[in-house]
Amino acid sequence: MTTASSVRADAVLSVLRPDVRELTANVDAAVLRPAESALDRADRARIALRVALVNDQPDDELAAELDALVGDGAADVVRDTDRWDELSEAQQALLAHCELVALDPADVTVAEIGELRAQGFSTAQIVAAAQVVAATSFRIRLLRGLQLVAEPDATPDAEPANTIAVGATADGCELPTPDEAFPQMRWVPWVEADSFDEALQHDPEALEACSALYNAIMTDPGELATAERELAALAASLRTGCELSSGVHGRRQVELSDDRVTSVALAEAGPAAVPDQRQRAIVDAAAALAPTPTALTSAHIGRLRAAGVSAEGIRDLIAVAAMTAWTNRLAMTLGNATTRDTDW
Repeated sequence: MTTASSVRADAVLSVLRPDVRELTANVDAAVLRPAESALDRADRARIALRVALVNDQPDDELAAELDALVGDGAADVVRDTDRWDELSEAQQALLAHCELVALDPADVTVAEIGELRAQGFSTAQIVAAAQVVAATSFRIRLLRGLQLVAEPDATPDAEPANTIAVGATADGCELPTPDEAFPQMRWVPWVEADSFDEALQHDPEALEACSALYNAIMTDPGELATAERELAALAASLRTGCELSSGVHGRRQVELSDDRVTSVALAEAGPAAVPDQRQRAIVDAAAALAPTPTALTSAHIGRLRAAGVSAEGIRDLIAVAAMTAWTNRLAMTLGNATTRDTDW
């Protein structure tokens, strides 16, 4: 299906690095329109449309696709929560769960997974629904960020104050070591799996698309240094509240940069403890892209430019923060992270 909105989206995405652009194009097919899946295609379209709506990004293409799959007016039911009683009880439960995942994954608990199971949803269907929410969240943030970069240069806002001395936490205590700040975590699944990777295997086509895109965004050659990409991912994960991802990206940033202070200071005391203006601009922009709806503005883009980040580097940063929105929503809603030495 080709619509005006899909053409506009393709034009926005055309500025991405070729590897990221190609793999991003594969995501819609793998997540929204897979060849085989336990989750009905109409359910996938409903979820994606609802995620777009709560992100304040109505999507005419998704609405038209849902109407074509179910019948005229199906998209209107998704838009209007007062009409959700026109859906089955199971469809209402699934849509409400996915809206919660989109809005704030930190609010999702194992109880929500239990409610879906009570409605008859299998593990494969629950994982597939999470992938739809996560991938749609990624795409919305990617498009929003790239659209801001394409706008005329904005005047950056005033440089933010650094109210916390580097090397100290908010209460003046010494910072912990990186190992203390970013301990190894173990992921406890709420679905049938022994690990995070195994949980995602319940929707293999989406997993393949996500993994390939993640690797391209985080590690393939680009304008933004890999250590800065990890710093951006850390900032976004901290804003979302994903302990598993925060630990991974924090340790990786320290390893790549040999900087044992910046990531730890960010995790312990927040952005005000990041003294370097380029790093601060990266941290603030990535964190602003994390919530639903996103808080990223042209002023963030202006500050990045003023700090010396090129347009290509800003696009790399946006892709990283958007990808983090994807992985955070999977890690936080299909299981729970805990320290490895926790007794059970």
